[in-house]
Amino acid sequence: MKIPWEQLPLSSFIKALRLGMDATLESDTPVRVAVYVDATAPHGMVAAVRDAFVPQTTSALVRVERLAADPVPPKADTDVVLVLTSGSDVLEDAVQRLVISGAPVCVVAESSVEAPFIEADTPLLGLICASDPAHLRDALARWILDRTDKDSAFAANFPFMREAAANRIVTTTALANMATGVLVFMPGSNFPVMAFAEAGMALKLASTYGYRMRPERGYEIAGVLVSGLVLRGISRAVCGQVPRLAFVVKGLIGGFGTYGMGMALAALYARGLDYERMNEILGEAFSGARTAVRRGATVARQAADAASNAGAGAVSAVASVCSAGAEGRA
Repeated sequence: MKIPWEQLPLSSFIKALRLGMDATLESDTPVRVAVYVDATAPHGMVAAVRDAFVPQTTSALVRVERLAADPVPPKADTDVVLVLTSGSDVLEDAVQRLVISGAPVCVVAESSVEAPFIEADTPLLGLICASDPAHLRDALARWILDRTDKDSAFAANFPFMREAAANRIVTTTALANMATGVLVFMPGSNFPVMAFAEAGMALKLASTYGYRMRPERGYEIAGVLVSGLVLRGISRAVCGQVPRLAFVVKGLIGGFGTYGMGMALAALYARGLDYERMNEILGEAFSGARTAVRRGATVARQAADAASNAGAGAVSAVASVCSAGAEGRA
C-alpha cells in the first residue's frame, strides 16, 4: 500500500500541533461549581456529589453553601449551580434567586414531586431525579456538558464526566469524517482531512482524561495515522468492487472506523497508559545506534589516518630514491 506522503503537508502537521496545544489549554481553563445543600437533602445524595466533585487540578474550585430562602448569590465566575434537596418550603424562592444570577441551575432530588415548580428543562434551569449514585453521576455529566463549552476542563477535573465527554468528542469526529468520505470526491483528498481530524480527536481525548501534551502523545498519533492508512486501504479495496457506491463505502468506513478508533483510545486512556518500558527500549535503541555511529566514525578516522600515514611514507620513499639517483649521476 502506497503511503501518500505528498498529501500530508507541513502546514497540516503544524495545525495538528496547535490543536494539541489548544486541547491542553482547554483542559486548564478554570471551572467553578457552586453547590447549595438544602437541610432536607439525603445524606447519600450529598455524599455522592461530594465524592464526584473532587477537583483533580488547581484550575477547578467547588464552593458549598447552605440553601436558605435568601441564599448567598453565586460568584460571577460560576459555571454551574447545583441544588441538593428533598423538597422544602424555601426551595422555590431560593432557586428563583439563584437562576437570576445567570449561571445554569440544576436541582437534584429523588423525585419530581419534591420540585413541582420545574416542569421542563431549560438552558438555565433543570431537574435531575435520581436515588442511585451511578445514575446521578451520569445524569449530572450529561446535564453539565449540555450547558457549558468547557467540556475538556470539566472532564479533566472531574473523572465521572470523562466518559460522557469522550463519547461526544468521538461521535462528533466520526460524523465529520463520515461527511468527508461522502462529500469529498477528489481522489485521495479526503485522507489528510480525516487523518488530522482523527489526530485532533486523539489529542482532545488525551486532554479529557488528564494527559498532558508530551512527546508520548506521538505514539498515539502514530497509531492513529497507521490505522487511518489501514482504513484507507480497506476503503479502496471495497470501492473497487462497488464503484457506483464508492461514496457510500467511504463515508461508512470513515465514520465507523473513526468511531472505533476513538472508543479504543478512550478505553486505553481510561485504563491508564504507561510508556516507561517503551521509552526504555527506544532509549536503548538510540543509545546503541549512537554508539555504533561513533564507533564507525572512529574506525573511519583511524583508516583515514592510516592511509594518510601510508601516503606520507610512500612519498618519503620516492623522495629518497630520487635523491639517491641524483647523487649517483653527480
